[in-house]
Amino acid sequence: MTPQEKKSQKLLLAFWVYTLIVIFWGAWVRISHSGDGCGDHWPLCQAEFIPDLTQKKTFVEYFHRLMTGAYGIIVFFIFFKLRNHARELVRKLNFWLLVLMITEALIGALLVKLSLVTVNDSYMRLLFMILHQLNSFMLTGVTYLLFKAINPDFSFKPSKKLLLFLVVSVTGAIAALSVTLFPSISLLQGIIDDFSHDSHIFIKLRIVHPFLAVTIMSGFMVWLFMKNQTRFALEILFAMFIGVITLVTLSPVGLKIAHLGIAHVLWARFLSLNWNTLKTKT
Repeated sequence: MTPQEKKSQKLLLAFWVYTLIVIFWGAWVRISHSGDGCGDHWPLCQAEFIPDLTQKKTFVEYFHRLMTGAYGIIVFFIFFKLRNHARELVRKLNFWLLVLMITEALIGALLVKLSLVTVNDSYMRLLFMILHQLNSFMLTGVTYLLFKAINPDFSFKPSKKLLLFLVVSVTGAIAALSVTLFPSISLLQGIIDDFSHDSHIFIKLRIVHPFLAVTIMSGFMVWLFMKNQTRFALEILFAMFIGVITLVTLSPVGLKIAHLGIAHVLWARFLSLNWNTLKTKT
C-alpha cells in the first residue's frame, strides 16, 4: 500500500472505533431509560439547541445526539472524499455507509417522535428495536469493510452464513429490550418467568437469544476448528462465555456493553473472513 492508503486505513479504523462508541452510548440511553431526555423533540432537545442539562437523562440523550451529529458530519466528509476512489468496492461501500447512516438517523428520530423509549413495551417498539439492531450491525460492518477495502489486496465475497449471525443479533436486541423493561430479581425467577403464561410476550421471547446464540455460534466454532481457524474459534468461545456470565449475573450494565462490543467485533471478523478459501481447505 502507498503511504496515503496506509494513512486512510488508520483514519477509517479510528472511525470504526468511534462508530462502536456511538452505538455503546446509544445502548446506555436505552439501559438508563434516558430516551425521553429531550422530550419528543428532534433534532433539537427540549425544543432548544442547548437544553437544561441538570437532569441526568437529558444529559445522556443530548450527549448522544452530539455524538451522532458529529458522526453524520464525518460520514459526509468520507463520502465526498472517497466518491471517486479507483476501487469499485470502496465506492460501493462508501455509498452504503452514507445510506445506512441516514437510515440509522431516521430510526433514531422515529423512536423519539413516536415515544418508543423508556418503558414503552409495545410491538411497535419491538419492531423498531429489530430494525435498529440490523441497521447498526450493517453500519459497523460496512465501516469495517471500508477500512479493509482501502488495501488493494482485500476482496470481499460474502457468504450466506453471515445471515445466521444477523439472526443471532436480532434476537439479542429482543432479549436486551426485555431485560431493560422487565429485569429479573434472580436467575431462577427469570427462568420461571420465561415459561409463564402470564408473562409479557417480550419476556417469553428473550430465551430465544441464548438458545440460538449457543446453537449457531457453537456450530460456527466447530466449523472453524475444522478449517484450522483455531484462534477465531476460541474468540467465539470467549464471546459465548461472556454471554453466559451476563445471563447468570442478571445483565449488569458493564457486561451488557461488553457483550454488545464483542458481538460487533465478531461481526467484523466474520465479514473479513475469506469464505471461499475456507471452502477449499481440507
